[in-house]
Amino acid sequence: MQTHQGHDVHHIADIIQVMNSGIDFYEKAQEKVSDPSIVALFQRMIDARKVSIERLQPYAINQTGHRENGSDFAVEARKAYTSLITKLGADKDATYVSELEEVEDKTLAEIKSALKKPQPHDCEAALSKTLLTIQSCHAEMSKMKKH
Repeated sequence: MQTHQGHDVHHIADIIQVMNSGIDFYEKAQEKVSDPSIVALFQRMIDARKVSIERLQPYAINQTGHRENGSDFAVEARKAYTSLITKLGADKDATYVSELEEVEDKTLAEIKSALKKPQPHDCEAALSKTLLTIQSCHAEMSKMKKH
């Protein structure tokens, strides 16, 4: 699809799918962890994703003709894996932090992939801003993992 500038947008719907899966994963993880600081961290990750999704949604509409509300299979598979691990009795908080850092890695990879493709200037600016947001989330998650 083309934007009003007449340029194609690429890969935006995929990014939103990964972010939607991440939101769902974080929301479920919040219910499972016991450390209030981790619950608060997960909420910041959810909020950052929601803002980023709304920033990118107009480009997804240009790309697909509709709002992107789907989720990503790779992240869904991680949720199932994490659920299984926590049922086996591992340190749940550490397991969720570790697995969610992987979700952050996947999200960053999707955004970087989109930035390597030719994008309209306004879309590229939205992607760049989203990249900074998710890099900040990843750094915070990495810091929490080391504690």
